[in-house]
Amino acid sequence: MVSRLHRYLSWLIGIWLVLLCVSGAVLLYKNPLLRWQYPQLQHIQPVADISSWGPLLNQLQQDPQFRYVKFPEADALWLEAVTFDNQRYYYDGQHQLLLIREVRSDWLDWLYDFHLNLLSGDKGHTVSGFIGLFSLLLLLTGLWQWWPRRFSRRLFKLPVLNSSMRSLRQYHSVLALLLLPLVLLTAATGAMMVFGQQTQTVLNRLLPQAQPAPQPVAVTDSVPVMATNWTAALQSARQHWPEQALRLVSFRREATAPISFRAKAVAEWHPNGRGILQLHPADNRVLYAMPAADLATAERLRNTFYPLHIASIGGVLYKLALLLTGLFSLMLLLLGLIYSWRRLKARSARHGAYQKPVY
Repeated sequence: MVSRLHRYLSWLIGIWLVLLCVSGAVLLYKNPLLRWQYPQLQHIQPVADISSWGPLLNQLQQDPQFRYVKFPEADALWLEAVTFDNQRYYYDGQHQLLLIREVRSDWLDWLYDFHLNLLSGDKGHTVSGFIGLFSLLLLLTGLWQWWPRRFSRRLFKLPVLNSSMRSLRQYHSVLALLLLPLVLLTAATGAMMVFGQQTQTVLNRLLPQAQPAPQPVAVTDSVPVMATNWTAALQSARQHWPEQALRLVSFRREATAPISFRAKAVAEWHPNGRGILQLHPADNRVLYAMPAADLATAERLRNTFYPLHIASIGGVLYKLALLLTGLFSLMLLLLGLIYSWRRLKARSARHGAYQKPVY
């Protein structure tokens, strides 16, 4: 029963799982690949004072198409302005526009959209989540099927690779065991990010918060959007959180909307930070400040899924391990499919040989 379930799941979602693994492995190196594809993103000088981006933000605020800005980081020294339809504008420290990336305008964006949404928008995003969930069942049934009553070194001894069923099964099993921890991790974290609301509900019940979290203070007076002083806002945010890196800021769309930053603490895993800082647009005083370390336990746990999934922690070795896991998943699928096909052919041949001849 378990063997049959594992085989059917591999036929049903195996190719999709492998495509997600391979595309994810490539996307681990998205920023270096962007620099390779677009030479204008190379040789950008870092900006020492983040408030120097203020005039550019003032300019972008005038254009209602822009949704938020992502500030430079170590391996991406450009400022990235994102529109509501996900066009991306790249600027250097002198506020020169270097590049405009339209949606699906290059192979990297196609690959990203496939990995995130299977090129099918919200429905594809949900389907990818179910692929992640069924992948967990696929992996666990494979482990159950392989698990021996007694362990010995022979279980991990590889024969000469050939087309025999014994060789195919042994290579598939050993490779699956090597890849299992990281494939399980990426499949689980991917599925939990897709079904984030349901995951948060479960975590909140398992790890209830002792007391309600403080809520942001609403802006009561009206400040015109175009009157936002982004240079002063950046200076005020830096002064309030000197040890945190400002990572994202959303443009104001309403006169009563605050200025809202996302910030990253030094020891924080999430590359975009989960700290929230909101300022009053009239005088840039702090309305709300919630560092990531003060979030509820359930929220802090959920915030580890994304950095684990994209290897923003763990250094070069962990990223390399995820890369090899994604690439070798293709070999794992091929070995399993070839073994299943040969096994079915062998069974069909035996069945035909034992049937009573008809005269």
